[in-house]
Amino acid sequence: MSKKYKSMIWLFLIYLVAFAIGGLAFFYFVNLSLILRLMIADVTATLMIWLFSLMLKNASVYDPYWSVAPPVILIFALIYLEITLNLSIFLMIVAILVWSLRLTYNWARNWTGFKEQDWRYTLIYKKSPKLFFLTNLFGIQMMPTMIVFVQLIGAIYLMTISPSINYLIVLGFLVIIISASIQYIADQQMYNFKNLNKGEKRCIEEGLWKYSRHPNYFGEIMVWWGLYLMYFGSTLKLDFIILAPLAMTALFLFISIPMMEKKILKTRPEYAFYQERVSVLIPFLRKDNEEQVVKENS
Repeated sequence: MSKKYKSMIWLFLIYLVAFAIGGLAFFYFVNLSLILRLMIADVTATLMIWLFSLMLKNASVYDPYWSVAPPVILIFALIYLEITLNLSIFLMIVAILVWSLRLTYNWARNWTGFKEQDWRYTLIYKKSPKLFFLTNLFGIQMMPTMIVFVQLIGAIYLMTISPSINYLIVLGFLVIIISASIQYIADQQMYNFKNLNKGEKRCIEEGLWKYSRHPNYFGEIMVWWGLYLMYFGSTLKLDFIILAPLAMTALFLFISIPMMEKKILKTRPEYAFYQERVSVLIPFLRKDNEEQVVKENS
């Protein structure tokens, strides 16, 4: 058995422990509302992942939590509430499972083991190593946990409402499936590009990456707008839940994308030319045609 698969088994056990302790926290606070109890369970599980990341000296222990926790939380809530599974709830669960399996698969394919840590975490560590245990907890782990949990509030309400199917719920389902497909295609194109250009510092400019600098992030954001659309279809009311996809959009636009592009520019100055011509997120038509690109690169 390879070191990677041994690490996978250990990580699986770590997550089992984290979710089990999170479940204990859920059942301990019996007098609180369902949403608060689920949030406490989610936070408790994250704290366990954080403790393991300190022991292993690798903050990337948290990385799969982003995609693994949502279906666990939703399926747990569905079973706990003993809700009859109607078509609306079924489509919502299926959509989140499709997104989760795709994203977790992409992480697993690229993960090499506990010796590997996301470059962003290493950068944060280098800026303030003595405070890293706190930045790891609140910046790397707890903030994403809370942002993702906020997305799930609408899904939990949808389950408790148990609405009849309507065109908005179907549309939201389709948005999630199409967005997850965009992520899959973009990630596969990047995976193939890296394999074909090993050891070279080149900028991908093919497939979906010709029309968006971050088509995978675009797909991720749209997944959560799709989930919000399903919630809106179940209530037909504009309320505070819209803050959820807005927060997710802000996370990528103002934190993830700027950090990624700053790093790329340090090793690939030609990326600035790519930035001038290609939309940062939403796939628009390019600002030039192929002949202009050839002329300017010649």
